[in-house]
Amino acid sequence: MKVLEVNPGFRVDKVLAMDVSLPWVEDPKAKPAQGVFFSNLIDRLKQIPGVRSVGAASALPMTGGLPDGMFLLMTQNEVPKTFDGFGAYFNQKERIGNADFCVATDGYFQVLGIPLIRGRVFDEHDGANSAHVAVISESLAEDRWPGQDPIGHTIEFGNMDGDLRLLTVVGIVGDTHEYGLDQPPRPTVYVNLIQRPRAVMTVAMLGDTDTRSISSAARGILQELDPEIPANFKTFQQVYSASLGSRKFNVILIGFFGITALLLATAGVFGVMAYSVSRRTREFGVRIALGATSGNVLRMVLGQGMRTTLAGVAIGIAGSFALTKTVSSLLFGVTATDPITFGGVTLLLIAVALLACYIPARRATKVDPMVALRSE
Repeated sequence: MKVLEVNPGFRVDKVLAMDVSLPWVEDPKAKPAQGVFFSNLIDRLKQIPGVRSVGAASALPMTGGLPDGMFLLMTQNEVPKTFDGFGAYFNQKERIGNADFCVATDGYFQVLGIPLIRGRVFDEHDGANSAHVAVISESLAEDRWPGQDPIGHTIEFGNMDGDLRLLTVVGIVGDTHEYGLDQPPRPTVYVNLIQRPRAVMTVAMLGDTDTRSISSAARGILQELDPEIPANFKTFQQVYSASLGSRKFNVILIGFFGITALLLATAGVFGVMAYSVSRRTREFGVRIALGATSGNVLRMVLGQGMRTTLAGVAIGIAGSFALTKTVSSLLFGVTATDPITFGGVTLLLIAVALLACYIPARRATKVDPMVALRSE
């Protein structure tokens, strides 16, 4: 429940994702054609009836994460002529930042509903030959430029794609949970697909109609542009649900074992108390014959059963505290020593044990003293 309360930072419903992989090229001069291809593809996809917006990114959130690395804060006059010249700058901690690297288009932020906090995202003026720009996440702005406005600053992040041109920060967008709702947002640098083209992208489409009709039309458009390129489709809702799969499995598995353990404990307490009552039938008969009331016998049996139960619960609580480090990795938003959990489970176990003791105790109050003495 705590995980599901987390705002992922992006839209989940009505988004259809299409993975597109272009042939790999080694020649840097051929890479701009990849950006042109995706630009044409996105323009064609926008014309599909029911599609409100289309964007692309090198990876969507919850799909395995983005490449990460160190970038440098520097100005145009400080850029060395060769890649090896950057080595000296990496020894200056005040210049270094760490972030994930995502190639995206302007429509990507619109499709996923990632809010623009300050500045702007990519637009038509950010061409292949224009000054390269970057959009950064809010967490990166707070981490690397605390108390400052990062817009207008230039960074070097060429170790991600080999492009040594500086990136000018032009906007700040909201954080997204890339690795799951139970993981904190990671600082991210978004670069423009037109300026930093790549062969493998995921195209995201926000639509108002059935995803099957959109995927069929999108597949046809892709085949028209290049029949050799396969298309793989999935809804973003499927991606989102899959990211919660392991936690749901843990909940079901641990819940099943917890319920099984509770049932076994209940059966055990009931069995021990029933056996104890049957062994003490003559004793109860004598007590009743000597004037003990049903209430006296009931309180005696329940008191003996609950003393044993409380001792067991105390041992269980001590063992639970000893194992908190083992379960802490499975928790989110709840501490391993959460008092509400310990208190609630303790009361539940006592209530179940009380019920398990009550049934045999009631049987003890109905012992006929004449029958008990006659058997003696």
